[in-house]
Amino acid sequence: MTAESIDGVEDVAGAGDVEGAEGGGEVGEIGGAGVGAEEFAACGFRIGDPGSHEEVLPRLAVPAEPHAEYGNFPVPACPGWRKPDTVFDGARHGPLTVRAASTRGDGHRHVGTPRQDDYCLYGTDDWLVAAVADGVSQGALSHLAAEAAAETGCHALATQLRAGVAPGRLDCESVLRDSAKAVVRAVHHSLARETGETGVLSLGAVAQLASAAVVYAVVPVGAGPEDTREALLLWVGDVTAWTLSDAKGWLPLTELKADGGTKVVTGTTAALPLLGRESWHRTTFTLAADEAVVLMTDGVGDALGDGTGEVGAALRSVWRRPPEPHAFAAQVDYQRSTFTDDRTVVGIWS
Repeated sequence: MTAESIDGVEDVAGAGDVEGAEGGGEVGEIGGAGVGAEEFAACGFRIGDPGSHEEVLPRLAVPAEPHAEYGNFPVPACPGWRKPDTVFDGARHGPLTVRAASTRGDGHRHVGTPRQDDYCLYGTDDWLVAAVADGVSQGALSHLAAEAAAETGCHALATQLRAGVAPGRLDCESVLRDSAKAVVRAVHHSLARETGETGVLSLGAVAQLASAAVVYAVVPVGAGPEDTREALLLWVGDVTAWTLSDAKGWLPLTELKADGGTKVVTGTTAALPLLGRESWHRTTFTLAADEAVVLMTDGVGDALGDGTGEVGAALRSVWRRPPEPHAFAAQVDYQRSTFTDDRTVVGIWS
């Protein structure tokens, strides 16, 4: 699904063809006013009778004035055109509310290369598992690494949780090994399909073609004392995770990038499929009833900094509560000078 960029939302009901629409307002820019669900049309695109209220699930809101030229970017010239420019989701899992969006940065849009970020969501009866992955930009196939790392790791964590393994006893190293193997398989499969190359590459050669940083979160559906949740983080590389609340603002759960630099493939870069003993980290944290946990790639994290600046204030204002999914995707796809990397964010509100 490709989300559309929006300048402003007028009263859709004025068109006379959409029932139940409410007037909106201006869509806030970074440093400007926030965007809430009420600033989007109250109903989705309907054809004929939509059925009774009880039978109709919520739909994406209809923007009144989308950019006419949005989406007119060069077609990616390398394998991966099947990867959409932008994807987003909105869901509930028990009392938890989830928003997720991954959007291609302008740096990739204007040169016709695919989005190298990805995310994944898995739900079990008792747990929500989420992942955000950031492909290393120098790898021509890093979009495959991000997809494989996010999906395989989430599945591996969910499999252990379904088997009754407690979060504190999860075999995180095996999860990462499975994810690394999935990256290697994805690269070999792509080369065989696109070039006919069937030889076996070394792990280092694979990493030069496709690498990804990734962060996984495991959040319990049920709350504990005082409506808190004991959650788990597992990560490799410079993706970040935060808690966000009205009272405390942005609080980092992972190490922040010191120089705001760009990832490069080196012998010391922490990114799958390379997996050293000190290249991955795990921690537990307490998610309070009034908090969200937010996973993000550095396309957002670099601009966020330590969370106290202009970007932190703007995103805090619109993510105090779960936004409408279309609005969330538009906010992740914010425009700011010099920040042209892909952006992916998963937010989980308790």
